[in-house]
Amino acid sequence: MKKFIPLLLVFLILTSVCAGCGNSEKTDVTTGTKEDKPVLNVSVFAQEHEQAMYREVISQFEQKFNCTVNFQVAGDQYWPELEAALTANAAPDVFYLGLGDIKRRVWADKIVALDDLLDVSSLDRIWPEALNLYKYDVETDKLGEGKIWALPKDFSAVSMTVNKAIIEKRRDEIEALVKDGTLPFFPEIDENGNLPVYTFTEFAILCKTLTFEDPTLPDTAGSKQVYGTHLWEDFCLQPFIWGAGGDYLNEDATRVLFDTPEFIEGYEGFAKIIEMGGSGLSTDEVTGYLKFLAGRCAYFPCGTWDVGAFQAIEDDESINPGKSWFDFDLAPWPISDRYSNLSIEERQDKWAGRVDSIGYCVSKQSKNQKLAAELAYVLSADEEVQRFLAKQGGQVPNIVSMAEGEYLSDDSYFPESRVVFVRMLQGQNGHRVPTSLTFNAIWHTEGFISGVDSVWSYYEGIDKGVKPMSVSEYCRSVQPKAQELLEQAIQDEAAINPNK
Repeated sequence: MKKFIPLLLVFLILTSVCAGCGNSEKTDVTTGTKEDKPVLNVSVFAQEHEQAMYREVISQFEQKFNCTVNFQVAGDQYWPELEAALTANAAPDVFYLGLGDIKRRVWADKIVALDDLLDVSSLDRIWPEALNLYKYDVETDKLGEGKIWALPKDFSAVSMTVNKAIIEKRRDEIEALVKDGTLPFFPEIDENGNLPVYTFTEFAILCKTLTFEDPTLPDTAGSKQVYGTHLWEDFCLQPFIWGAGGDYLNEDATRVLFDTPEFIEGYEGFAKIIEMGGSGLSTDEVTGYLKFLAGRCAYFPCGTWDVGAFQAIEDDESINPGKSWFDFDLAPWPISDRYSNLSIEERQDKWAGRVDSIGYCVSKQSKNQKLAAELAYVLSADEEVQRFLAKQGGQVPNIVSMAEGEYLSDDSYFPESRVVFVRMLQGQNGHRVPTSLTFNAIWHTEGFISGVDSVWSYYEGIDKGVKPMSVSEYCRSVQPKAQELLEQAIQDEAAINPNK
């Protein structure tokens, strides 16, 4: 289960990113004369519903600029294939730039500063926090300032999502828990617009209540067993840590915080769902994502990029008549039990989910750098394109005024509680992904995630061939090795820094 590939990584098979950047075609569609027509090679990863959106946008770009764009959709080997292409000086004209890769790409002279190719004066319309993620001043070696090395594909957020059809099926049981004081409120937004923010224990109780056999599910569900949730550490644990007031790294990202009381409390809140029986099993071959899509999982993470796929199921009357088994909306992540005495109003700013981004950059080897930069700009900052992508459920608009304005007020956008995403991007309920702050993520993947079967074995009571360990035992046991790996990453970054 921990190896589950989230929606962002549900890809098609990689087409070659090693195609040369200097290809051309004959025929000028404007004049009808035979002359070279510029070709751009673009490599990204995307879900099927995202591909359809981007292909339409790119088709319009090709007509406007009289060019051909080879839009290549990559598979789960995107990053190693891209690395190989960059090493061979055969990178696409436009490709994704990860937040942790900015310095190394600049130092290796693989990408071009977009300030040198575009009029960037209009970029102040974009979320400033997102744009700053792609700034780097070579002389001062400071991120967040200096030249712009990529434009954000999006400023993404990952909230919880809830299948309200499952909630309704268990309404009587939940209302009984509210009546006897076990739960403070029903899981829905109140009349004042407050989100139903639960503590770790409250959420675990709710998930247990939402774990039941549902005979009304269609045969396509594959099973009648419904679960409250089905989470996994490398993508879903972070909100629990933040909800306990903890974090993964200290302020300057030089120390791992796995052994701190706040981190342990957050992880224990995560494990409580497992311990109380409100989660899908780690031994189940069906992932939480597939359970959610089949109407068998009440709560599940939702990225801004996921909305279109979820909405397509919700709106399909042929398989989901009257939203009978799938009716999704956004929801907040849970918070520390220390907040159990707070009112629903006082809980609104105590939860947090991950915010992230990936950017479009231009290859230094591209023979059509200005055209490539124009494409990056259109995909990232054009108002009509942003409106189109947001209305298709592909992202929240990159343009702040649009995100805070029509995106919230116009009901042609979805889902209903999309204000959750906006609050996260505004900073009230959003935290940056911790692995994006370091040179590599080995301190997290090898130093923490690789051994979490021990925790699942302890709380599920299942023999997984490893020593069962409580959360506190596990966190303290992995701290030294994780710190060693982080320090090695810091040394590795310094070793390739040409300014040191």
